Amino acid sequence: MRTIFSILLVTLTIHAGAISKIEKLPLKVLYVGYNPDKPMPADVVYYSTSPAVVAKVYQARMADFKSFLESRFEEVKVIDVRDYSPSLSEAADVTIMDAGPVKLPADFDRPMILMHAMAPNVGLPIGLKFDWYCQCLEDEALNINTKHEIFNVPNKVKLTMVKKATPTSFFNGHEGLTTPKEMPMWRVVKSGASANGKYIIGMVAHGEGFNDSPDAESISGGVCLKNAEAVALGRQGNYFMWGFSASPNYMTDEAKEVFVNVVSYIKKYDHIPAIVKKTQIATRSSIDEQVYRIDEKLYKKAIISRREGNIRMLKLQSDLKKRQASGEDIGRSNEMFLKMPVTNDIESFESYLRNQAGATLFRMFGTDTKLYHKYFHDNYEYFYPSDGYSLQIDKDAQHLGLSNRKVALLEKCIQLLESNEEQAMAQRLLERYTLMKYTTAAEWRNWYELNKTSLFYTEAGGFKFMVNSIGKKETDKRVEIEAPEVNSTTALAEPTADEPVVISAQFIPLKGEKSGEIIISASILKGWHIYAYVDKDSPFIQAEPLLELPEGANTEKDWQSSAASPYPGNKGVFIFEDKASFKIKVNYQDSKLGSVIRCGLFYQTCDETKCLPPAKTMVDIKI
Repeated sequence: MRTIFSILLVTLTIHAGAISKIEKLPLKVLYVGYNPDKPMPADVVYYSTSPAVVAKVYQARMADFKSFLESRFEEVKVIDVRDYSPSLSEAADVTIMDAGPVKLPADFDRPMILMHAMAPNVGLPIGLKFDWYCQCLEDEALNINTKHEIFNVPNKVKLTMVKKATPTSFFNGHEGLTTPKEMPMWRVVKSGASANGKYIIGMVAHGEGFNDSPDAESISGGVCLKNAEAVALGRQGNYFMWGFSASPNYMTDEAKEVFVNVVSYIKKYDHIPAIVKKTQIATRSSIDEQVYRIDEKLYKKAIISRREGNIRMLKLQSDLKKRQASGEDIGRSNEMFLKMPVTNDIESFESYLRNQAGATLFRMFGTDTKLYHKYFHDNYEYFYPSDGYSLQIDKDAQHLGLSNRKVALLEKCIQLLESNEEQAMAQRLLERYTLMKYTTAAEWRNWYELNKTSLFYTEAGGFKFMVNSIGKKETDKRVEIEAPEVNSTTALAEPTADEPVVISAQFIPLKGEKSGEIIISASILKGWHIYAYVDKDSPFIQAEPLLELPEGANTEKDWQSSAASPYPGNKGVFIFEDKASFKIKVNYQDSKLGSVIRCGLFYQTCDETKCLPPAKTMVDIKI
């Protein structure tokens, strides 16, 4: 009987499609996907700008994976996600999760590969670092740790790296200041995959804070519409995120060998779960971004970009009108885009600064950008969370003059408790930056001395010092902290950092008629946006008003929307900021009194650095 160790000694050299030797690895692999013999669900996890592509992939993907996996592993089982339960993974060495929805228990610790959007779909509910940064990953990897095991064991893969122009989105934000104009890239998805319509689009996770705990590692980024720090290939605990979308028939030969390596690699983390729950979207990097944006030159560039964008918008509308006049069906979304007004309203520099820095700092520093920069520089080591999306200054750490990410702060606070000095503050700081709830100096000292060589600091995990418990038995009581929900569809009066877009609706009856106007409104937190128009190749999701009428009711004309703004760096994209509205006239002469109109909005919320999962909010209105 061959051992896994002996198989791992077999080395394959992969380059330009040449394979010197292939042996099946002695692993049991469970593939969870969609069985094409069952009807395609409405919420299929695959995403493309072409519905026809999704239908085609649905039919072929399970068979594609089955054939490939059976050629590389000794035992392979495929199952429809609708028939899957976590207990089935107990009989497998590695589970490949390629379809959803699926719900895993928080203590699930078997090796699992999460494909494309399944990474956040599985990861977000249990607090993994695989958040929904952007479903916009294309076909190539970059920022690759080529020395990592997944490129070398058991298959030694010589990656074909080609230097190409850096994606334009990588220059948005403070990280763009140090981003090179060209980057080496490795093709994962075959170049012909998108020849007849866009192929399935991949997923990236937020890279800031990804590597700040010993249970997680970012291995590669990818070409996407966010920044260079985005994670396309990464691991946390027993889960591996493979953000690229392609099934084996669409993978390059090199990518297929790396995928085999990933299956072998994640097996090593059987029963080694993640130890950090991601509770924090805003890390100290968000301060760097704020400093970058508090700049008059950047403000002036934004004005120029808006004017140029409005010219593009008028050109797009003109082209669409010509296509429509020729008899072409341009589609509902394009028809609504034709009616969208163009505005040249420009935000003043004062208003711009107030929105970037907040009203409190604006009252302190006005339009003097140097004072803002000094403020952030002087207090950089004292910021900590006010909520999942924003930071505040820790006055206690500032008082001590000690960085809240250096272990010296814990040592100082324990000393204060031992000397009966400033005890309330010391206790606050110890509880604020650890997961522990001790009440005496002796207990804190005992915990600290026992664990100080194993302590690590994580901002993604809530600006906490935690004990690296990987491979160790727990010896201390731990206090669980719950991850804040990243997205919710509960309507609030005003948008908040936890709920940056709030949807409401109203019905305005017209006098003397059994008709009225439905108005759907979106209130959008400063710094966030939803999409008013996206071109056919953009992975972003255009906002779509939704309407379900009772029997006997009908609409007149089409939806009318408020004005949109051009999205800098994305020539074919326009966005709604601050507020958006959609209205349509409804006749209900033949409807029963008390009938209900259901209306709402399907939309995607993003800021300059991240996106939230697409959301649908519905409101019921009685007539």
